[in-house]
Amino acid sequence: MEQINWWIYVSHFRYFFYVYSYASGLLISKALQAKVRDDHSFITEVKEFLSAGSSASPKDIFSKMGIDITDKKFWEDGLTQIDSEMKQAEQLAKKLNYKV
Repeated sequence: MEQINWWIYVSHFRYFFYVYSYASGLLISKALQAKVRDDHSFITEVKEFLSAGSSASPKDIFSKMGIDITDKKFWEDGLTQIDSEMKQAEQLAKKLNYKV
């Protein structure tokens, strides 16, 4: 059977850094979720972040929240959240006798 590379026809997949924006968005959201989980009042900061739009650079918007996005730990916090969710999904799959 011939393999069809349908994704090649979706031109925006080939734009430079297109997929990167999804990955960084996911890491940011997971890191912010962890901060809210640790301190529920941080949700106010998240709402301000979301309402900021493009009013300032991402670095400046995060800085107002007390977050340094140049700090490797911020990004590692997002990765830790994803790792935890993957482990939970694997455990659930095993519990349901689904091959992982």
